[in-house]
Amino acid sequence: ILEGKPEVKESAAKAAVDKKDGKFVVQVAALATQEKVNELQGRLKDAGVKSYTQKVATESGARTRIRVGPFLTKEEAEKLRAKLAKLGLHSSLIPGNH
Repeated sequence: ILEGKPEVKESAAKAAVDKKDGKFVVQVAALATQEKVNELQGRLKDAGVKSYTQKVATESGARTRIRVGPFLTKEEAEKLRAKLAKLGLHSSLIPGNH
């Protein structure tokens, strides 16, 4: 299938990925206050990690998910999770289109 096609550099492939096309995302947290959201997103930005938020309603009230991705492969997502772990942040791998 890939015969004769030029190899695409990883960074170019990531830039070309639309959120709908990624197979995995990494959830860093689900927080109740905007202050905590801003604080964590600031930490991620300082570490060179681009994140996005998603508001959800839960039984315990509104939460804002902080996620990173999408990633085309599980390996890419796991590399980011390892980087987050070094920053002292626990994360979850979320498969599928989210």
